[in-house]
Amino acid sequence: MTSPMTWLGPLISSVPEIDDDGWRSLERLADDLGALCAVGAAASTDADVRSRWLLGLRRELAARGHRAPAGLPGLLWQTLAQFIAGFHDLDLRDATGLGHGAMIIAEGGAGAVTHWRARLTAGELVGIAATERHGGSRIQEITTRATMRRDGTWRLDGEKCWVSRLVEAAGFVVFFRDPDGRISAAVVDTGAPGLEREVIEPFGLGGWSWGVLRLHGVHIDPASDLVGGIGEGRDVFRRHFVRFRPLVTATALGTAAGAHTLVTEALAAKVRIGMLPRVRDNALLVLGRAYAEITAAVLAAIAASRLATAGHPHADFAARVGKAAGVDTAFRAVADLAPLFGAAGFQRTHPIAKARADLTGLLYADGIHDSLYRSGGVSLLAEPDASLAPVRPDAAGPDGFDMAA
Repeated sequence: MTSPMTWLGPLISSVPEIDDDGWRSLERLADDLGALCAVGAAASTDADVRSRWLLGLRRELAARGHRAPAGLPGLLWQTLAQFIAGFHDLDLRDATGLGHGAMIIAEGGAGAVTHWRARLTAGELVGIAATERHGGSRIQEITTRATMRRDGTWRLDGEKCWVSRLVEAAGFVVFFRDPDGRISAAVVDTGAPGLEREVIEPFGLGGWSWGVLRLHGVHIDPASDLVGGIGEGRDVFRRHFVRFRPLVTATALGTAAGAHTLVTEALAAKVRIGMLPRVRDNALLVLGRAYAEITAAVLAAIAASRLATAGHPHADFAARVGKAAGVDTAFRAVADLAPLFGAAGFQRTHPIAKARADLTGLLYADGIHDSLYRSGGVSLLAEPDASLAPVRPDAAGPDGFDMAA
């Protein structure tokens, strides 16, 4: 199969922050992912086997040194790495990077940062436990609550729903109401007493376990476990997703690019061996339009990551509407491309069918796309002239953004 670098190569001039060494490291990542996905349990339909393989792959890539460079290029490198991962399979969205663990590195205390940086660098995962039955985007309505113990520590009780990496994660950043009723966040090790997991089988996005996390008297020490300050949970959540959503978008677009490549190569092969006399005009239109739309959305994701890196006032808006539009683009592209592959592409285990199911799930994960569009509209009405300050590729961003992805 054509490498994902075939898609990214023409965009090199659009990301001047990444130097030649950075591009070579992305090429090595693409090569290693291609080789690792060709062997072992990559295609297993057994959920437990698949989950263990994905976590093992993450650790193997970490051992090989595949991680974002320090400094300004870090988040942009990770954005392109997410595209490369998604090109092979949307389940590889956690192949590299800090993921939700970025909240701990950016917002945690010194001891927590040191502890979790070592674990994340070794390939462990951190999940996020924010969503409740009412949905995840309305974090101000959460009911999970901490109560004060006699020794000044907190007891955490509640239920979190639709938590990804439920079994594989080494820790969770949990959002809750602190004893004063404010929204706070803390990191909880998965070995902590009082955690109960209920795995649910999703439709799409099934590579990592998913389901319900219940907390029964989980111990939290506010002196060491908080992510952000007391009552800063909503700000922690917002700042994290400003950086995280462009990464999700890039992964989805990589999945669409992978499907596009599969279809294009299949059609070319059929013409080459005489199965098709020619590719019809309607198919050519789909191929051309999908390529242009995917590429444009990748550039938008890069721009959103650049705004996040710079701490730009437009970054939150760009992350929200960019994720909604980018995942929409990826979903529509795969839906349009699937019929061109023929009946084989509608087999349950086929990569095209899997991509459609996974992208359907991603329309709901990390912010339901309709809600993101609506919040974007609210922002436009409230601040129609905001964020006019330019962001130049050589502009230095604030400390902490280099490790945010």
